[in-house]
Amino acid sequence: MTYAPKPNAGMLWPNDYKTADNQPDKRGDLFLDRTLLKRLMNSDADLIKLTISGWSKNLNGKDCLSIQAAEPYVKTQSAQPKAAPKVDDDDFSDVPF
Repeated sequence: MTYAPKPNAGMLWPNDYKTADNQPDKRGDLFLDRTLLKRLMNSDADLIKLTISGWSKNLNGKDCLSIQAAEPYVKTQSAQPKAAPKVDDDDFSDVPF
């Protein structure tokens, strides 16, 4: 099975050539979509933040980590929970007890 790159995704594979503790345990590539990069570059910040997610997999008998990049989640005003409707505490005339 060969790996076909997908936008904003990649794979980290075991570093079979690791000879020292300061070398990475896994290496690989991340393929970023040009439109994602353009949106991120519109920021005036010195650092650009990406959210990275990973899934452990076994492909061709090798353990690897499938990774995906995305813009950081930003909570919007519409994501706020709606307030419960106000109940009139004085009107319990229909309560049977």
